[in-house]
Amino acid sequence: MREIGLGVWLVFWSLPAIAAGICDRPLSVGWDEWPPFHYQGRDGEPDGYAVQLFKLAADKLGCRLVYRLMPWPRTLQQLRLGQVDAAMQALRTPEREAYACFAPGYSPTIVRLWARRDRGAKWTIRDIADLGRQGPLHLGVTRGDSYGAEVDRWLQAPPPNVRIDVGETLAVSMRKLQLGRIDLLLATMSTASRELARLPPQPAIAPLAPTWRAGEGYYAFSRNSVPEPLCQAFARTLQALRQDGTVERLYRSQFGEPYPAP
Repeated sequence: MREIGLGVWLVFWSLPAIAAGICDRPLSVGWDEWPPFHYQGRDGEPDGYAVQLFKLAADKLGCRLVYRLMPWPRTLQQLRLGQVDAAMQALRTPEREAYACFAPGYSPTIVRLWARRDRGAKWTIRDIADLGRQGPLHLGVTRGDSYGAEVDRWLQAPPPNVRIDVGETLAVSMRKLQLGRIDLLLATMSTASRELARLPPQPAIAPLAPTWRAGEGYYAFSRNSVPEPLCQAFARTLQALRQDGTVERLYRSQFGEPYPAP
C-alpha cells in the first residue's frame, strides 16, 4: 500500500465530517428557554449565543441539527440514554463525563449568590462556607444545574442551618426569592440577569459580593449515540473558531462586552 504524505493526510483530516461518514444523519439537540444562550427567536426557531455558535461549527462539518424543546433535567436524562445526541451550555462534571463527550468550553460560567436588595445587608458572605454561619436560611437552586465543583460538593452536604430549595426553573426560583419564600439563590450572572428583566421591578434583586468561576459551557455529546470521532471533530472546529476570533466577536455581539479572560 502506497504511503500517504503528511500534507495529503492533513487535507483528508480537515475534510468535513460528512465526507468521513461520521455525520450521516441529523443530530438531535435538547434545549430549553435559557437566554441569552438559547431561546425561541422571532421566527419560532431556537436562537441565542450557544445556538448560533453550534450552527457555525455544524455547518463547517456538514452536519444538520434538529432541536427538541424539553426541560434541562430531561435533556440530561435523554443524553445519558442516547435518546438525544447533544446538549448545549453544559458544565463538565465527573458524573456527566461517564455518559457524555465534551467539546471545549466556549463561555465562562460565573456563579453568584442573589438576594433581595432590601435584605442584602444582613448577609455577610465571602465564600460558600460562610453560609453555614448565617443562621437558618433557605437557599434556592435550579434542578439539574451545576455550579462548579466547589459549590456542587458543598451542596451535597450543606450545614444544618441551610435548607436547599430546588426550583424546576430559574424563573420559578427568582420569583420565590422576590416573594421571600427563599432567602438566597445560586445562579449564573448571564442567566439571572435575563430572568430579572422578566420579573416585576420590585422588590429588587441584586447579587452579593462573592463570585465563583464554575468553569465554561460545553457542548455535550451522548456517548451512546454519537461516535467519538464526531465529538472530536466538533472540538477541533470550535477551537479553530476561538482561535480565528469568531467566538470573541459572537460573544461581544450577544453580551456587549469582551470575552472574559481566563
